[in-house]
Parts: sequence; C-alpha cells; structure tokens
Amino acid sequence: MSDRIPTLADVCCAIAEGHVSVTLDDNMYSVSALELRRYFNKSRPLPSVSQPSTTSSGSDQWSSSSQISVA
Repeated sequence: MSDRIPTLADVCCAIAEGHVSVTLDDNMYSVSALELRRYFNKSRPLPSVSQPSTTSSGSDQWSSSSQISVA
C-alpha cells in the first residue's frame, strides 16, 4: 500500500495524460482514464428529462409538470 495520498492536482494530471496509476496488493497497474469513465457510467443511469404524456380533451392549457432525474 502506498504511503502517499494523491492530491487533486495528481488526479487531474493523470486524467489529462489519459491514464491513472493504481496500486493494489503491492502490484502497480495503469488504468485508462477512458475505460474508468466507461466503468463508472455503467454503474449509474445517465441524467434524463421526462415529461408524462397527459391528454385532456378541450383544454388549451399546457401541462408544466415534468420530472428531472439526475444521478
């Protein structure tokens, strides 16, 4: 286990370079930042906006109800 905790600047530089170095069980691995992003995007749904379709006959009013879901 590494004694050094990475700073935010370290993480930003690693992402900008396209890879993140990881130590697990005293073994060093290089993880692609793009693959890491894809992995985390699979574990949660993407943000979406949905509006229920309600029809009311004879009404000229717009329905302002909408649901916003952000993970």
